[in-house]
Amino acid sequence: MTSVFRPSVHHPRPITADERAEFSALLARLAIGFVHLAPHDVDAALGRALADVGAVVGGDRASLWRITPGHRQLEVSQEWRAPGIDPLPAERRTVPLEAVHEPGPAHRWFAGDGSQHVVLVPLRVADRLIGAARFEGLDGHAGWPEGIEELLAPFGELCASAIAAQRAIAGLEASELRYRSVLDEVGDVIVRIGPDGTLSYVNKAWYELTGNPVANTVGADPLANVHPDDRALAMEHMAAAMAGTPGVREVRFLAQGGDVRWMEVKGRAVFDAEGDLAGFSGVLHDVSERKAAEAHVQAAREAAEQARDEAEHARDIAERASRAKSEFLSRMSHELRTPLNAILGFTQLLEYAELQGEDAENLTMIARAGRHLLALINDALDVSRIESGRLSMSMEPVTLDDTARESLELVRADAARRRVALRTRGDAAGRPVVADRQRLKQVLVNLLSNAVKYNRDGGEVRIAWAELTTEAPPRLPAPHGWLRIEVSDTGRGIPADRLDDVFLPFERIGAERSEVDGSGIGLALTRSLVEAMGGRIGVRSVFGVGSTFYVDLPMAAPPAGLPDEPPAPPADESGSGTTHTIVYVEDNSSNVMLMRRILGRRPHARLLVAPDGDTGLDLIVEQRPDLVLLDLHLPGRSGEEVLAALRLDPVLRDTPVIIVTADLAPGTERRLTQAGATAFVSKPVDIGRLLDLVDDHIPALPSDPSRPRR
Repeated sequence: MTSVFRPSVHHPRPITADERAEFSALLARLAIGFVHLAPHDVDAALGRALADVGAVVGGDRASLWRITPGHRQLEVSQEWRAPGIDPLPAERRTVPLEAVHEPGPAHRWFAGDGSQHVVLVPLRVADRLIGAARFEGLDGHAGWPEGIEELLAPFGELCASAIAAQRAIAGLEASELRYRSVLDEVGDVIVRIGPDGTLSYVNKAWYELTGNPVANTVGADPLANVHPDDRALAMEHMAAAMAGTPGVREVRFLAQGGDVRWMEVKGRAVFDAEGDLAGFSGVLHDVSERKAAEAHVQAAREAAEQARDEAEHARDIAERASRAKSEFLSRMSHELRTPLNAILGFTQLLEYAELQGEDAENLTMIARAGRHLLALINDALDVSRIESGRLSMSMEPVTLDDTARESLELVRADAARRRVALRTRGDAAGRPVVADRQRLKQVLVNLLSNAVKYNRDGGEVRIAWAELTTEAPPRLPAPHGWLRIEVSDTGRGIPADRLDDVFLPFERIGAERSEVDGSGIGLALTRSLVEAMGGRIGVRSVFGVGSTFYVDLPMAAPPAGLPDEPPAPPADESGSGTTHTIVYVEDNSSNVMLMRRILGRRPHARLLVAPDGDTGLDLIVEQRPDLVLLDLHLPGRSGEEVLAALRLDPVLRDTPVIIVTADLAPGTERRLTQAGATAFVSKPVDIGRLLDLVDDHIPALPSDPSRPRR
């Protein structure tokens, strides 16, 4: 059973009307299940009810405690645990009765002292305490919603009633051994069938239950008032009893006006002093209400099973749709990145050419549009990965000084075009936060880029960070405190009635009518990334003045000292005029042309090209190159198969292999790195990074004039 309560990890919230209605429906089902329970079935029913309620309200462990007879103690009678949760230890399964309400160590553990997630529901009968129900949320629990004690109170009343009824029925059963005949004659229908096969006696309970006059029944056929469909069963029952094998049958009887009453029939043969058969004696107990309740429960169970089947079917459809969407986005990403690699690659080459005037402006527009398209593709993929739970995080200490500086550099050009000043201030003395470095940088770039885009010309953007001390931090464990990062702008601001919409996908808060480009998923993605790193994000804004977006992240432990700088690698001592061979395995002609022009900036490198995997492997074996650039999706043998073949070859196994691909499906880079790839470069290619990798593996001479120009 899945919890309907999903309390916010940031702020407690009241229980909604829908949650109250669903919990009331659960209590109704449990109450129906307790109808006419035998005493020996009550404990099992209480255990199942505790499990249902514990799972629904989202607890980690729930337990029922009863006062021990003759002692001033409470002990566990039933316990439920969520998957992976240990049972209560033996020393915790009994507590003094004072633990319910009197201060002390036992009370602090049993009832909670405000630092634990404990809800205690007393079980009372006529204002007398008979036990308690205890619900726990262990480490990592998000906390209970407001009003949970009030919601659980009826469950405590239901349990108390069941326990009281169990004790009462147990007492009646003990007395029944002495007073069975008296109780049967008073409460149930007593019948006698004479040796001639007719009814010789029925008590007044017959009339009270069926409305059929006793005078009209005595002397009649004993099967006359049995439902036609049950007469064969009744005859079989009497025959078995007269043969010495009495039993119990549930038989329908016809009441006055055509109504039907269910009777539980117990009978036996009666013999005279000489041992001859003298007739039949039976007790008819009315079970009509129980049968009606069972029918209702069965109908409810069937309806629940049908609803469950429909929900599972709907979930399967939704999961298939989600998988299809993720597969579509992954494939489209690869297909879009391949031509975009050529667009952005050749654009970067033209930027090196230092065009002038209108040509330079045209090139700037092409580069800006291409980078915008690449950002849209990346955002769409990240949203898909977050929704499917496949977004990987590498949490580590990250210093804000470096990350903020790198993020500002990425938006500096756009800010300069609009004369937007960039300011920074950090007051945390270099303290790092616990985050994924790449994702934190993505969050800051998104916020800074928005602050520039939605600013006024000549405005200002400020990024600042400091330890969070005055405002309540997120309700998550952070032993070293919280750091708040704020990105402020002097733009148009956000109307107060739209602040709750800024993090919704595809909401642009008025920008849809402006010339500011965007898809409306950037802030939604940013919130998902921040929450995935265990933080929170929010916004303050004054319409017409500006906005401030803030991010709270847990701080890492203070650094114990930095290691010494590693020694610089020795300069390349290769001889003058050395040429290094690079094999590029790629089937797309535009990408090949782009790579030729990129590596044209390295005259010490000779580029050989293979159009498919088989040709590429043959060329590598023949040439024994200094470096291999390898695409993944190739005709014939795939790039992954080429890499595997190289790593199995004793001669070529140490050859550096850089994967150059548009396939950014989750896990691709990790899988190829584990398979032996030296580096992974995504398309569209960052020319500067690619040249740095080439220089790392086939370094030029210090005198090579091409080296400084990336």
